Amino acid sequence: MLARADMALDTGFRGPIDPRVIFIIRWVAIGGQLAALLLTHYVLGFSLPLLPALGVVGCAALVNLWHIYAARRRLYHQANLLELGFDVMQLAVLLFLTGGLLNPFSTMILAPVVVSAAVLRRKATLVLVGLVAASVTCLAYVNYPLDWGHPFDVPPLYLAGVWLALVLSSCFIGGYTWWVASSARRVSGTLADAKLALVEEHQIRALGALATSAAHKLGSPLNTIAVVAHELAREVGNDDPIYDDIQLLREEVERCRVILSEIDSHTSLSALAAEPPLSVAVLIEEIIYSRISHDGTNFRISYTDTKPVPTVWRRPELIHALENLLQNATDFSKHEVTVHIEWTPLDLHIAISDDGDGFAPATLIRAGQPWNSTRAGTDGHRGLGLFIARSLLESIRGVISFANGETGGGKVKITISRDELS
Repeated sequence: MLARADMALDTGFRGPIDPRVIFIIRWVAIGGQLAALLLTHYVLGFSLPLLPALGVVGCAALVNLWHIYAARRRLYHQANLLELGFDVMQLAVLLFLTGGLLNPFSTMILAPVVVSAAVLRRKATLVLVGLVAASVTCLAYVNYPLDWGHPFDVPPLYLAGVWLALVLSSCFIGGYTWWVASSARRVSGTLADAKLALVEEHQIRALGALATSAAHKLGSPLNTIAVVAHELAREVGNDDPIYDDIQLLREEVERCRVILSEIDSHTSLSALAAEPPLSVAVLIEEIIYSRISHDGTNFRISYTDTKPVPTVWRRPELIHALENLLQNATDFSKHEVTVHIEWTPLDLHIAISDDGDGFAPATLIRAGQPWNSTRAGTDGHRGLGLFIARSLLESIRGVISFANGETGGGKVKITISRDELS
């Protein structure tokens, strides 16, 4: 279908609305249309072309039934341009039969635009806005007037105002909804990328542990096979029929030992999985000098306690969060970034300070929230670094706070339970 192909061009695009919710909304709309028609005709006494109007509602019900069938056959997964376009046309025809723009329910023609802005791409929403504008323009001139029971003359200026209100509302509501939904999609996509990186790192560690375990467990029986094969080779002469088989067995055993040795010593996965806990100061130094891009920035790590610095496991969440925070401090520092470490028997405290200009008041109020950066939209910055760091730390029950230092510069302090890191 047209819209599905359009959406396929952006594989990372996802709408925040479940298609099943759209089915329910359609059934509610169909029920509301049917109730409004019957109430208006039989209770309020308006003369309506009831059969044609019920036929239009019936067409909407048939389309929704097809949606359910297609969803069960996995032929339909998202609202698309053609289906929402049908909704606009169905509402336009229903309004044509029931008074046009003077129908109090004429604002319902904006609903498909809102749904499109939430789940489809911008071009599809613009097409629907144009379709709504064309529909209300036709309805302003051509419609089946309602019989109000007495003369009801509407000034042309009022009708023009209703037309303009619907057109402008479709533009404003559609644009605003698309902007909010697209921002939410970008945040969700960035968080999904970060979580995917964490999952991959966890899988690498698990695979490394499995490789190390396999190498050690297979080593002992392989050595036994090698010893037995060596003894058999000593007892069997060159003219024995099984001599060549025994030599082949010894060669294959040696080949297996070489493969296990490579897995154990040359594969970074096993080395990564075998790493013991390390000092948090050493971990921070490793992040600074292997992950942070800095030009002439001086890093200083300090701690006041005379006891040994706590050791931590290489939690991917902690590593990626510290990387984002340290890189942010580096970008805004003038010459120096200070990392101060404190700890108690229960918690670990890490404060990252820079000697830059500090957080702007407007930025500090929303620190840690998405799209909150003085650099957002420039040089690839999206204002999501601190937000991702906060989300990662909260996933391991960490707490983060933002402030400006007493002597200037930004200061970020994180607190994490030592149970989560050891």
